[in-house]
Amino acid sequence: MLYVGLFLTALLGFVCVNCISVKFTLVEKIGLSFPLGMALQVFLMLFIDQVGIPLKPAALLGGEVLLLAGLCFFVYLYRKNAIETIRASVSLQSFKDINLVWLFFILAIAYLEYMNFAKCLYFPPSDRDSLSGFETIGYIIAQEYTQKGLSILDNAYMPGIHGSGSYITYAPLVQLSYAYVYALGAETSKIIPGLMYLFFLLAFYGATSRAAGKTGAAIATFFMLLTPEMLGFSSLSMTNVIHALFASLSVIYMALWFRGKEKKDLLLCGMLLGGNILSRTEGIVFTGAVLFLLFVDAFRTKQYKGFLQNVLFALIPLVCWTVYTKINGLYAESIAITSPFWDQEKALTILAYMWLLYKDTLYYGLSFIAFLVALATNAWFLIRKRDNLYLLLAILFASLLYMLVLYQIDYSWDTIENVLSFSAKRFMFCFIPLVWFFAFTNRATVWAVDRLDDYLIKR
Repeated sequence: MLYVGLFLTALLGFVCVNCISVKFTLVEKIGLSFPLGMALQVFLMLFIDQVGIPLKPAALLGGEVLLLAGLCFFVYLYRKNAIETIRASVSLQSFKDINLVWLFFILAIAYLEYMNFAKCLYFPPSDRDSLSGFETIGYIIAQEYTQKGLSILDNAYMPGIHGSGSYITYAPLVQLSYAYVYALGAETSKIIPGLMYLFFLLAFYGATSRAAGKTGAAIATFFMLLTPEMLGFSSLSMTNVIHALFASLSVIYMALWFRGKEKKDLLLCGMLLGGNILSRTEGIVFTGAVLFLLFVDAFRTKQYKGFLQNVLFALIPLVCWTVYTKINGLYAESIAITSPFWDQEKALTILAYMWLLYKDTLYYGLSFIAFLVALATNAWFLIRKRDNLYLLLAILFASLLYMLVLYQIDYSWDTIENVLSFSAKRFMFCFIPLVWFFAFTNRATVWAVDRLDDYLIKR
């Protein structure tokens, strides 16, 4: 039953991408299938739970099949060339520009990911946040068939459950995805982070290849995979990499939209922003950065339709999750300071810590160094041609918004140093794919990789 459920989830996401457009590459569709499918499944589980249907296997799979049938019907009516497009994408012509450099990096990625995936499945959850939050909540949901009426969320059973920083308000995607596989008979939840990261690598490669070519995309994916914290945390049962998947891909597809102004990229960006909100509450900073840049462009061009569609996809999950928590009393004491204030010491502490993270090679390897090198080598194209300008602005705006969020937190429930050392470090995961995408999709790097491809072809 577990394998049937995982297959249906991936198929649901695959059909969903084709509902947006059949013109995405096959690698993109496959890479996006499981993450989007799981986001849709979690959204469906919230609805099922709210209407009072127990989250049992029959309801989970039955609801998924019904949703899948509806999406397939939409593809049949409005995307009738879907099969022909998929067939064309796997033709022999797709492999005409393969070279030895591409092959070397693809084989290296496959080997490293095999080791990473095997490690992820072999070792049980061991980190604190999983054992005290995501893993435990997901397992109990699978036993009690509900989240809104969960026994451990009862204040009489767990005093202080509504206190500051409580996991009662954790965004639902991780624990509900764990509940999904546990309900279907899984012995461990680790299949979720394992599959999420595997499909993320495919999605990142597919999106990057559209702007950097196959060789550049393979090199960028390899270096992103090698980032120390990516290797370290992709095998754990935490939100880090799962949130980075949705947050970074949403920004990447925003950048691709600004390159070609193809509607499919804008709609997909909105859906990924919705998954970003369901993964981690702080993800709102990426939503804010992306929507601000899209609004500026819509205001400049006087074309608001695409922007409004993006807002709809991005904010519906946030609104639904907020309503769900309000109705069912899933709240915690606020840790936010809502009024403006000035605390120089606090601001300087946050800036100093974030600066240490940006230049820390122990956690992030060469990621931010490569970003600075790309920024310097592509400066002329950035200024004169606006090459990757919106991607750069999204990275900067999201960073500033996150520091603002950190500044507005009331640290009476914990020390600022402790929160920064855990929250900020983990949040920085989202920028690792973005800086590698930036490094390999700017014109200077693309030109260099193209020259390498030409040299290899002539040899």
